Amino acid sequence: MNDDKVLIISSDCHAGTLPSGYNEYMPAKYHDQANQWWVQYTREMMNRVGTFFDQEAVEAYSDDAGEGGGRMEAMSNPSVAPNDKDLLDMLSDPSNPFAPRRGEYDAAVRIQELDDDGVAGEIVFPQMAPFGAGLMQYRHDVTPELNLEGCRAYNRWLADFCNTNPKRMAGVALINVDNIDVTVQEIRDAHAAGIWGGVLLPSSTGSFPFYHHPRYEPIWAVCEELDLPIQSHSGWSPDYGDVEAATAMFISEVDMWAQRPFTAMMWAGAFERHPGLKYMLTEVGCGWILEKLRVLEFKAANPIFKHFTKGLTLSPTEYFERNCWIGASFLPAHEGKLRHEIGVDKLMWGSDYPHLEGTWPNTMKALNETFGDYPEQEIRDILGLNAAGAYGFDVNELTPIASEIGPSIAEIRGEA
Repeated sequence: MNDDKVLIISSDCHAGTLPSGYNEYMPAKYHDQANQWWVQYTREMMNRVGTFFDQEAVEAYSDDAGEGGGRMEAMSNPSVAPNDKDLLDMLSDPSNPFAPRRGEYDAAVRIQELDDDGVAGEIVFPQMAPFGAGLMQYRHDVTPELNLEGCRAYNRWLADFCNTNPKRMAGVALINVDNIDVTVQEIRDAHAAGIWGGVLLPSSTGSFPFYHHPRYEPIWAVCEELDLPIQSHSGWSPDYGDVEAATAMFISEVDMWAQRPFTAMMWAGAFERHPGLKYMLTEVGCGWILEKLRVLEFKAANPIFKHFTKGLTLSPTEYFERNCWIGASFLPAHEGKLRHEIGVDKLMWGSDYPHLEGTWPNTMKALNETFGDYPEQEIRDILGLNAAGAYGFDVNELTPIASEIGPSIAEIRGEA
């Protein structure tokens, strides 16, 4: 075993299967409605291609990922106008440009790609789930019944997927907040099925009250009981429409919406009543937390707002330090410089595999740029050990894997 190798655990990866792959996890009576949703959603995405990422950058990414520019180019080709059946066939054909990447749902391909990237363990967030469940929860107009079935189908699939490599893959369960008693049972079911990476808190609560409301108390309680982290992850924003600046608005504000639950949970006393509750804020940036805590400390210390802290025994910063971690997706060098102010022990690096904005498949280059001058222990902590402690990965199980696939300290520093 090579003791110089670094154990890397990505706090931010994504997985989801082909639309047809969810059918065995969903009652047959919902299959036609699910197919209709996939077709409608994909047509919307096709219409918006070219307004999101720069097309040349997308094609370059596809080349780096070994797919060739044609995969994404086909999405924006105006001559491609499939009918509904053709489109559904495309979505379920793993060789087709419209289908998910194979590494998103094929465990063998995924593990090989993560091995090649030096990643020994991962937190698995949704890539796409039926009826829009997941990161975009409460943005799509679907019935509560279909919304719940989308969450259930994804969680059942994810449990089977992660159980192919249970020591390396920690899945994150999807929930909605329509019926809290049902949600609590869904959390218990997901945990019993082998999902242990947490519970994704929707960034929007739709027509329901936000997370300062007492109705969410059973969620906090069951997650503390089961040691399942509460997760926030960027992805949701209001639908800004199809105007030219809509996507720019989405990109500019998407972090903010996923940051908001921290403030609500803190003031509502969720961390006070549940000292063992873990809350992870993933792909929402890092530096913002310093200004947020400064503002919250100012409010908490101001005598005219004394009633804000009624029942709270810790300061906002102390709650963050005790209960919270940041999933520092593709941690850039400029935010890494704030690590001591934020707390080195609070940061968990993530590759965002397999997303375009992440570091895969060029992770080593990204690590060189950010971690080149870090002390060895800080490299080890941020790249893996912090996540191992926060989530409960078995370091003894992962260390032999890291010894085979992980980079050395010298490689991370760009010295080898």
